[in-house]
Amino acid sequence: MNAAGGNRLSALSQPDPWSDGVLSREDLPQLDADVDRLEGAAGNDVERGLVAALRALLARWCDEPGLALHWYGD
Repeated sequence: MNAAGGNRLSALSQPDPWSDGVLSREDLPQLDADVDRLEGAAGNDVERGLVAALRALLARWCDEPGLALHWYGD
């Protein structure tokens, strides 16, 4: 994320690792743009695999409108 501009990522800079949260469908365009930036900055197979997993998650989310993205911090 640092190579992609970390704090300049719109939606992916929102999650706080120490608290819980949720992103809604309205965040999808920002998430898609963030994943594009991450894809351009991925420097190895592990990073490219993580970006591919994020793309798959976003694709599933687009196909199932009732879903939301939750994250759970420490």
